[in-house]
Amino acid sequence: MLIIYIILGFIGLILVIAAFTGKDYTIQREIVINKPDSTVYEYLRYLKNHKNFNAWFLKDPNMKESFKGTDGQIGFVYAYEGNKEVGAGEQELMSLAPNKSVGIELRFLKPFKTVSTTPFDLEALGLSQTKVKWTMNGQMNYPINISLLFVNMDSFLGKDVQKSLENLKQNLEK
Repeated sequence: MLIIYIILGFIGLILVIAAFTGKDYTIQREIVINKPDSTVYEYLRYLKNHKNFNAWFLKDPNMKESFKGTDGQIGFVYAYEGNKEVGAGEQELMSLAPNKSVGIELRFLKPFKTVSTTPFDLEALGLSQTKVKWTMNGQMNYPINISLLFVNMDSFLGKDVQKSLENLKQNLEK
């Protein structure tokens, strides 16, 4: 009986700690691409192109895809279901500012449900260079948010964000 009280006490302690733990995280990386901002923007606004550079999508070449709407237009949804590394979810094109930004909402469905905003912000660095900044703003729901005490999301996901940007640069500069 004592073991049951200890286990219940431990679970209760975790739930209390999670109640006072932050839920938000932000990951941000940037890269300079040797192409005009208009070229980079036109590539990024089409979500179907993202499977060619996104490090997570590249982890499952057999990923199932489905689409709703017109690619490159606000409201377009790119849904995916992949292996354990990729999970399942969907991206929706939320906003477009020509040659400036592509706003995307990422809805993870598996392995857990959460919503993140993942905008690409572009800055022209002259006529033939563009700085691309990719940000991921997310939130871990209670009580899973306690994992933020043990996992540095920037380190955990940041390497894949950086790899994706490197892939994007390579693809566009070919």
